[in-house]
Amino acid sequence: MDEERELRATKAKTVIKAILTVSLFIFIGALVFRMCQASHKELEDTVISDGLKSAYAVSQDVRTHAVNDEFSENGAVYGYSLIYIEEAGYLQFTVRYNTRHIEEVKLSYPELEEEDIFYELTDGEGTTYSATVLCDTDKYNYRYFKLEFTNVSFSTQELKVRMVLGDININVGDKSTLTVHRQDDTYIPYTFTAQEKKELEG
Repeated sequence: MDEERELRATKAKTVIKAILTVSLFIFIGALVFRMCQASHKELEDTVISDGLKSAYAVSQDVRTHAVNDEFSENGAVYGYSLIYIEEAGYLQFTVRYNTRHIEEVKLSYPELEEEDIFYELTDGEGTTYSATVLCDTDKYNYRYFKLEFTNVSFSTQELKVRMVLGDININVGDKSTLTVHRQDDTYIPYTFTAQEKKELEG
């Protein structure tokens, strides 16, 4: 009887251990998948555009820094991989948004299309700059844009980018605004890769 009870206890422990092990693997797998979803590597590289080539011809003082307030207040906009040439008024960086935010807006405005989404840059004096989209891509439930701005004044206190949803940006408003540059930012000289340098000077 004792042997039978001990055997049952051993089997129960084995089953519980197996369940805990499987649960742990499922949890870790879900966590890794989620981290991959939110990967910031998409469009991380600098795009050697005609705009960048023109700016580089004006000045080779290319700088970078960590984007300020990387997430907007509502989490709709995330920025990274920023470079700028102050003397040439040039700025390039990547923004990302979670499509969930757009789906929420579509509940009230079902006519909203992806083409209605764009970004604009505003300085501390109220001047607005339109973005050139160098490239864009989708990954899981995120959408990425590599943006370029030219003729930007860096003498202003700060530069902010915001998501604009056509004529219905009231649903996003200031909460989607992301500060990408401040006048007193500590900058880092940007070093181009060998391939980037080749494209830039080619």
